[in-house]
Amino acid sequence: MAVLQHFKTGIALTRSIAHYRGHATPRPISASFAVTNRCNLSCSYCNFPNLDPSQLSLEQIRQLFSNLAQMGVARLGLVGGEPLLRADLPAIAAEAKSHGFFVSLNTNLTLLERFPERMPDVDLVFTSLDGMPETHRQARGKKSFDGVLEGIQELRGKKLPVVAITVLTAQATEDIDALIRLATQNDFKLHFQPQCTDTDIVKGKLGEMYNTKRESHIWQKILDAKGQGAPIASSSAYLRHMSNWDNFAMASIMNPESRCAAGYGFLFIDPQGLAYPCAYTKGKAKGIDLLTQNWQEQFTGKTPCTECAVGPMVEFNLLYKQPLASAYNMITSYGIGT
Repeated sequence: MAVLQHFKTGIALTRSIAHYRGHATPRPISASFAVTNRCNLSCSYCNFPNLDPSQLSLEQIRQLFSNLAQMGVARLGLVGGEPLLRADLPAIAAEAKSHGFFVSLNTNLTLLERFPERMPDVDLVFTSLDGMPETHRQARGKKSFDGVLEGIQELRGKKLPVVAITVLTAQATEDIDALIRLATQNDFKLHFQPQCTDTDIVKGKLGEMYNTKRESHIWQKILDAKGQGAPIASSSAYLRHMSNWDNFAMASIMNPESRCAAGYGFLFIDPQGLAYPCAYTKGKAKGIDLLTQNWQEQFTGKTPCTECAVGPMVEFNLLYKQPLASAYNMITSYGIGT
C-alpha cells in the first residue's frame, strides 16, 4: 500500500511541478484546510482564535474535498485553530481519506484525553512543543503543556508518526538540546521554525518573543544536530535557508527575480472555504471561494511575496526547486506515503 501511495504521489508531484515550471494551469499537490479558527489556547503569537468563528458544515466539506481531488491534490492537512474542538473531526478525516488523500492533523493534543473519540484516522500528526514545559507555557499558556507528552506517547504507541513543531522564540533557543533529548527518548521528530509577523493569522510583535537579530549559528546548530542523527524533520536545505535569512523581522519579501510555488503547488483554505496561495497570504491576497469558484480559473499566478522564512512554506517551495532531495526528506522525516 505504501509503494502504491508513493507512486501516486510521485505522479501527482511530477505533474504539479511541470505545471508550475511551465506556467500552465495550477495543479496543487497539497492543501491545508483550517477546519475551525476556534482554539482552547491563546498563544502569544497566534491570531486564529480572533478570526471568524464560523465554519463549513460536513456536507460543504464533502464538496470542498471533491473539488480538491479534481484539482489534483494528493496531500491534505487538517489544521486550526484546534481541530479537536470539532466533534465531527473523525468524519471530516474519513471523507478526506475516501478521496485518497494523505491526511495530516495539526493539534495541540491538550484535548486528546478529554475527547479521545475525536482523534481521527490520519497518516501523520503535527503538534507543538515550543520548548520545555516552562518555555512552552510562556508562549502558549499555563495549561498548554498538560497532556502533550502523554498524547505523543499514546500516538507513538499506535505507530502513528508525530512531528512536534517548535517556534524558535528567544527563550526556546535555550531548550534545543533538551528538546532533542526528549524527542529521542519518546520517538518523535522535531521541526523548528521562526516566529512570523505581518499577516492575519499571527499577532504580537517580533521583539516581544524573538530576537530580531538572529544569529545563523542557531540554525547551524540544528543543522549539525540533524547531520549527527538527531530526530529533526526539518530538511537540511530548509535549515540552510533559515541560517542565511537576513532579517527575521521581515518574514517575507518580494524579489522580482524569484518565484513562489504557492498557489501552483500548495494552498491554504480557511474555515469559511476561502482559499489563498498559502496561510501567510491571508489578508494580503484575495480569497477564492472553493465552493463556488474554480481555483485554476481564478488564481492569477501572482503572490504578494516571492521569498519567505515561513516554516512550512519554505519546505514546500524547496519541493519545487529541489524535488528529489525534498521529496526524499518528506518521505523519511514526515512519513509521507508510509
